[in-house]
Amino acid sequence: MAKKRIRRWLALIIGLYLLLGTAYLLIVPLGEAPDEIDHILYVRHLVETRSFPIMQPVAADNVTMEANQPPLYYLVEAALTGFFPMTETADFPLNACYTFTPGEGRANFYLHREAEQNFWSGAYLAFRTARLVSVLLGALTVWLAYKLGRQMAPQRPSVALLAAAFLAFNPQFVFMTASVNNDNLMALLGAAIVYGSVTAVIRPARSRFVWLGLLMGLALLTKFALLALWPLLILAAVLPALAPRYLVIGNQLSAIGERQPENTRGAIRNTQYAIHPNLQSVISNLLFVIFLPLLVSGWWYWRANTLYGDPLAWAVHLQAKGSEVLRTTPFTMADLLDFARVHFQSYWGWFGWLKIQLPGWAYGLILLLVLAGAAGLVLEIRDWRLEIKRPLRLQARQIAVIFNMLAAAAIYVSLLRYIQTINWSGYQGRLAYGAAASVAALLALGVVSVFGGRWPVIGHRSSVVGTGVVFGVGAGLFLLAVGSLLFLIRPAYARPQLFQPAAELPRVCVELPGAVVETAVFPNTIKPGETLPVTLSFYGQTAAGSQPIRVQVVGRNGRIIAEAEAEFSWKPGDVWTAQFDLPVAVDAEPVRGIVQASVGEEWRDVGQVKVAPVRPYLPQPQYPVTDANFGGKLALIGYDLNPDGTITLYWQALARMTQDYTTFIHLLDENGNLLVQADSQPQNGAYPTSIWDVGEIVADVKRVDFNHPAAARWQAGVYLLETGERLSLADGRDVYDLPLP
Repeated sequence: MAKKRIRRWLALIIGLYLLLGTAYLLIVPLGEAPDEIDHILYVRHLVETRSFPIMQPVAADNVTMEANQPPLYYLVEAALTGFFPMTETADFPLNACYTFTPGEGRANFYLHREAEQNFWSGAYLAFRTARLVSVLLGALTVWLAYKLGRQMAPQRPSVALLAAAFLAFNPQFVFMTASVNNDNLMALLGAAIVYGSVTAVIRPARSRFVWLGLLMGLALLTKFALLALWPLLILAAVLPALAPRYLVIGNQLSAIGERQPENTRGAIRNTQYAIHPNLQSVISNLLFVIFLPLLVSGWWYWRANTLYGDPLAWAVHLQAKGSEVLRTTPFTMADLLDFARVHFQSYWGWFGWLKIQLPGWAYGLILLLVLAGAAGLVLEIRDWRLEIKRPLRLQARQIAVIFNMLAAAAIYVSLLRYIQTINWSGYQGRLAYGAAASVAALLALGVVSVFGGRWPVIGHRSSVVGTGVVFGVGAGLFLLAVGSLLFLIRPAYARPQLFQPAAELPRVCVELPGAVVETAVFPNTIKPGETLPVTLSFYGQTAAGSQPIRVQVVGRNGRIIAEAEAEFSWKPGDVWTAQFDLPVAVDAEPVRGIVQASVGEEWRDVGQVKVAPVRPYLPQPQYPVTDANFGGKLALIGYDLNPDGTITLYWQALARMTQDYTTFIHLLDENGNLLVQADSQPQNGAYPTSIWDVGEIVADVKRVDFNHPAAARWQAGVYLLETGERLSLADGRDVYDLPLP
């Protein structure tokens, strides 16, 4: 390929990436990428307080859960966005109905305001500008992926172009780089470190090692994961010292398109050049790559050690995250397999807060492409025919492949160590973005080797096939990225419905066929003969024509004591609110009614309502009791002995109760042995204590054999079934001895 043509292809790839990134950042609602709100909160804290946030061990006390992260990405964002208003930037209420299960409920993690739909809304310009900065960082990473490809295959520009395409059109990479996340700067600096290390090995110069040291310092100020790449710099400083006695490096950085002699295996015969560094230069290079990073970033780690007693702030980070992310069981082979699945899928396309997945066929095709790339990489390495005897002769392109493989291995070893402590939330593909450009370049080399790289390097056939591979794979990935946005992401975040219902309404989050009941609002108490207004808000999941939606109240023994229905039609993403007026049967008994909703024949509970007595219940107990006050909550005011062999206890509520207490009557012999017992919630749970009003009296019938010949005394009491804890009387006892009739 001619230089101009290659540059045009590269410009086209980067230009299309920028268009994709801009489209993603506009369509995906703010905050709907993993941890994005916490990242923008870090930026806002820097802008508003001119200070770094401090990680607190209690999650609720943190201004951002990213407070332990190194600050470089946030400083860059603050410098470029701080002149916009930021007060409302990240004040989004959580969507209480959100679940991580794909296809269940809404995709949005947060509830949003109408103002967000206006791109020029001043309150959100800082957020969108911060996203745009991330897109630009992504474009630089794509360019570096191209440069890594050029290092690995300088005479096959199709490798470099495909490396850029692999990264630019990876749907997940576009999604993440269109969000506010320090993984984006990590990806850029990781690629820059690998590129700089390879360049320093094949063309060693003091200035290159100085730049490498500075790059590593910036990396350590970006994300702890990039610590894994530090050994590459040390290797880069040491390798030239092995030449010429142990190592000879072939110079393959010739001009693009320059015709070179060919050997039978398709490798370039290049003039070997020997490096003759003296011991002083090697030591100085090592000092640059070891101490310059410490000089640049050491202050941050000193600060963390001073604040937390830990330079990585790891312990306080885990304490704040808590059981939500900590691994609670040993890491097993099953976990490793689960990691492989989740990581692969989320590396290529698992959008939102791990909610929106690519279709299975897309993962299958990508897997085939990755396997082809891995196979081609093996073939490429096999053809190196490295000499075992000294001096070892390595081409510059081989050094590049080795360093990219080492970078990918280092990042993944670090990630595997990370998930020994963190649960599935640590499986996300973005956490390996420190090697994203290296992975793209290695895959490109392998794919081109399989489909177009087994022929002479400069030959016409190789050029044509290489161009076809770049176009075919690149176009396929580009269409996948566009399709993901238009047919998966955009429908999942339908607007303007996304911005309803009101955040303050209590969520019930009940799944019905084709729709979700998100809120259910109705009075707490109703009486027989009255009408119960039930207002439900729905979210449509699948398209439905005219469908009846029914609502009912179920009373004692499954009796339906109120019902209503109305017909609706909806499509995915629709949100609507409807009121149902349910006349309550005039002969309905006092009960805790279960409010249910259905589409078709499938009923789901959406709440509870107290059906209260028409008038207060004022019994006259056969045997009054005056001194049975249980914990200031319930009083036994008397009882009846009924001809049918039951006993009716009369309880009065002394205070509001939030729990459903169990009441009991026990018959004991003269030695205190239990003969007969009857334990149950009042009215067998149909009218539990949690719905009683203060002062309300409730009859509680228990079936016991009170004519038992061995019965010496009767005892009544109250306890909480979940714990067994009894309510005590004023004298400290937890039972009341009933007078024998």
